[in-house]
Amino acid sequence: MKRLMTIPMAFFMLLCALLPQAIGHPSIPGEVKNGISFHYRVQKLGNTIITASLSIERDGPLHVIRAAVDTTGIIRPFFKMHNRFCSYVKEDDLAPWRYVKRINQRGVFAQKKLYTDILTFDNNSGKVMVERVDPHTVEEVTVPPNTYDPLTIFLKSFLEAEGEDDNQIEMTIYDGIKIREVTFAAKCTEISTPLYGEVKAVCLESEVPFSSLGDQEGTIKIWYTDDERRLPVNITLELPSLGSVEFELERVEVW
Repeated sequence: MKRLMTIPMAFFMLLCALLPQAIGHPSIPGEVKNGISFHYRVQKLGNTIITASLSIERDGPLHVIRAAVDTTGIIRPFFKMHNRFCSYVKEDDLAPWRYVKRINQRGVFAQKKLYTDILTFDNNSGKVMVERVDPHTVEEVTVPPNTYDPLTIFLKSFLEAEGEDDNQIEMTIYDGIKIREVTFAAKCTEISTPLYGEVKAVCLESEVPFSSLGDQEGTIKIWYTDDERRLPVNITLELPSLGSVEFELERVEVW
């Protein structure tokens, strides 16, 4: 149970950072004025066990990206997760400024985790200050050029990048725990979705080592609609020894 819950939480952040590499414009062109949000669910045996959301909005000279991951339903009495993430990005050059991660989770067979980390990026020096709020600690980490937190990557890709069939997408992400070099391959395909039925889609796929499973390799697959909306309809983790975990898009909101 512990592994099944904690791996989707950690990799939802990575996945949401990666899927918009194929999105060149807001998902519903002409309707997005100040913000857009995507809402997901994970189901097992017909029951929703995880809900997740990701949003982008403007706040003066900054873009603000927020993500949330919660356990729900029959799982919650055994494992409670209420995690929040927020990134502040400079509007002029889309450089990361600050990334805040609030982790609150506990379970019958899982260790309690309750902490807040604040990452402050200095893009000129290639340094990141990692501050743990309680107990208070500060660490300076050197990162490669063009390294982003997961949510800044989401915004940058959402606004700038485009993906094509057979395209290779490479990126460097730092979330305060580990610097990750990730490569995804894009393929045109079709997928059945609960919200839109059968849709043509582009699938981004990569093999990634899962540290929680002894660095065994698993597969990440991300589908977005192959049309002008570019809706990220499905995010799937195929985990060694644990099977498949699917984040299905259940609604999109714009304002």
